[in-house]
Amino acid sequence: MNNKIIKPRFVAGPPGTGKTHGFLVEKYREGFLNYDPDKIILLSHTNTAASQIIKAILQMKEVKEQGLKADYFEDRICTIHHFCRNKIMRKEVFDDKKNDDYNKLCAKESGFRLARFKGDPYKKHPFFKFISHAHGRDLSNDLESHYKTCADRREYKPYNNFNQLDKLNKVYTKYKKDTRQHDFADMLNEFNSLDNVFDIEMLIVDEAQDCNRPQLRAINKIAQNVKDEHFYMVGDPDQTIFEFAGSDAHYFHLISAKPYRELGQGKRCSKAVNDYCKEIIAPIWIEYGYTRKWHPATYDNDYHGKRNLIPEGCKHGDLIEGNKYALNDLRPSKSLSILLDKMKNTNQNFLFCYRGKPTDLRIVDFLKQNGFEFSYVGNSGHVSKKELRCHNEWASFYEGSPKSRTQIKQFWKYLGSKAIPRGKGTFAFDEGNFKINKDYTIDELIKEGLLKDKQHLHSSFDLIRKRSKGKDEKQHDDRMIYIKNVIRNGFDYDSKIRIELGNIHKVKGMTYDNVIGDLTLTRHKPEPENVQYRLKYTMFSRAIFDIWVLATEETGKELGKYGCIPKANRGIPLQRHGDSTSRLYK
Repeated sequence: MNNKIIKPRFVAGPPGTGKTHGFLVEKYREGFLNYDPDKIILLSHTNTAASQIIKAILQMKEVKEQGLKADYFEDRICTIHHFCRNKIMRKEVFDDKKNDDYNKLCAKESGFRLARFKGDPYKKHPFFKFISHAHGRDLSNDLESHYKTCADRREYKPYNNFNQLDKLNKVYTKYKKDTRQHDFADMLNEFNSLDNVFDIEMLIVDEAQDCNRPQLRAINKIAQNVKDEHFYMVGDPDQTIFEFAGSDAHYFHLISAKPYRELGQGKRCSKAVNDYCKEIIAPIWIEYGYTRKWHPATYDNDYHGKRNLIPEGCKHGDLIEGNKYALNDLRPSKSLSILLDKMKNTNQNFLFCYRGKPTDLRIVDFLKQNGFEFSYVGNSGHVSKKELRCHNEWASFYEGSPKSRTQIKQFWKYLGSKAIPRGKGTFAFDEGNFKINKDYTIDELIKEGLLKDKQHLHSSFDLIRKRSKGKDEKQHDDRMIYIKNVIRNGFDYDSKIRIELGNIHKVKGMTYDNVIGDLTLTRHKPEPENVQYRLKYTMFSRAIFDIWVLATEETGKELGKYGCIPKANRGIPLQRHGDSTSRLYK
């Protein structure tokens, strides 16, 4: 059946203006008081976002009074895919992150192994990335067209031609059929083919600008029966950075030019960050004929105060001034000295953000040389705190200080043959073997025959530990040097790692005290300049206080300036663009 196109009420808000935890929750409260809660649907793009929204709604007085729990909302406040799956005949969902499915595919076609997929939840196999991007662009049935017109074919390496990917797809399609599974693309396509009209009274979509075309059609289908035009999309078109996966920035710029409501009071970005981000995005605002009333944030006792982030002389309600600094390739400079001092002597957190590999490698080298704990966004630390603790605690253990059962177990994970007698390498600290029920000294463990005699031990843990798994000798030595530097600087066993690295697409939606944005551009294929403006804008708007703009003068390849396809219609009034609504919903 052909559904009518339901025009949403678009709520526009720049970064950190309370789109999710301000407008969205309040609008849900309004719906909760006036409509059947069973018929209020709130959709997000990730399970994490949905969980956070549910958590906020559970704090509402009206929800508490009805005694509603989290499980009540799980099918009503959820991802788009979750909602769609509940409305179709359930099948097993193919999970491209599961080694079981992946290994079975490899057995049928060895070409899958070219990517050396290891089930890393943060790294998508290039074939599945290819399929996902084609689906987002509505080209699932014409994969060759997607391959010829995609933004960057390098994303699909080591598959260097379409025939390789097409061969894998035929095996993949047959495997899903034989195992009665479907993937997220199949799920949406099946949902969009339904004749159902859903009894929904209010529909709210969070981070709407990230929706691809099949998702927009699904949302339009869900919205057919909303009451009193209570169909809301909440988002920021200036943060539309997933066009390669099917989102359409042009469409969202159009529908948000005159929004149903505009959120303007920032709760995150300082004046320095706010000014710089508005400078970055200004060409897009000019092109589409609008501006955003986006004001910098002020200090808040509940957030900044509780984290001890209100400096002396400032108080609740004062403007957060912030600072913008320039860096040239992390070379010594006054700006770099300010950054290093702040990283060493404050409890604030830092994001090193970049477009893509290999630009992160020089950042990693910089952090290692300076002995900073760090992690990639969503991952554990480059070196775990348990490993650091072992190195730090060993010296006093060697000198005779007793250590707990827990700490001794951690030692055993890393100790090598220089310290552990033959046959004791698999020693378990349980009742079936040697039961440690108190703190033990190194002499007591030697007496029990669990450690070699003292004369064979060393006071430095790195001299008796085994080589890190998967590391050659040089890599191992470099790791030991880095660990010594971290310990020398001092670190907190119990605190969160304050320094993270992440590419722009992964950190969207996150907040950090400080952002070091790497403008180095590695791509070779030209792209629309607006794409680079939105990426740059999204990157620096993660920051609360200070930003460092990292560029490399030698290459000249800088995000927002290099390899752009200029807009021929820069400055043309909005009405000249036309409406892409019908194209998106076809």
